[in-house]
Amino acid sequence: MADDKNPCGQAAKAGLSCLEQHGSWAQVRALNRPAILTLTDDQGQRHRVVLSALDDKFATLDLGEHNERVPIDELSRDWFGEFTVVWKPKTASTRPLSVGMHGDEVRWLRRSLNALQGASSDPERGDLYDEELAIAVQNFQREHRLNVDGIAGIQTLVMLDTALAEPGSPLLLPTVPRGI
Repeated sequence: MADDKNPCGQAAKAGLSCLEQHGSWAQVRALNRPAILTLTDDQGQRHRVVLSALDDKFATLDLGEHNERVPIDELSRDWFGEFTVVWKPKTASTRPLSVGMHGDEVRWLRRSLNALQGASSDPERGDLYDEELAIAVQNFQREHRLNVDGIAGIQTLVMLDTALAEPGSPLLLPTVPRGI
């Protein structure tokens, strides 16, 4: 049985990372990854459920032995915006990245942003977070309605990972092929 008290501890043991958020359905949709929702019942008890799909009117909850489609309006009575996205980072560590940093995480960031633009990486500066990379991060953040600060925080990294999702990656909403 999963540890309901510390899902992120369980995730870390499996090589996954957590992004804990307090937000809206729009933010959950934007991240487009399965999430653990924290629900509060009428008695004030907190329960965690896995959100595995989401559309404009319904949320699909994975309840272990079965899935249940629940109207979002109904679910919203017990959900006050607390959710956790569990994701598999492409590098060994996940930390906010900013100008002046260097390393594998920066190299992945540059390659990923370049891949979205259809460009190749510049190997000379590939692992240095320079002003050019900060501008690319700001543009990505603007396009995805994130806080535009040029710092590739965990939310930006999750959004970038989702934008580049490989076929078969778990998503809440199916992605539309680019260029359509």
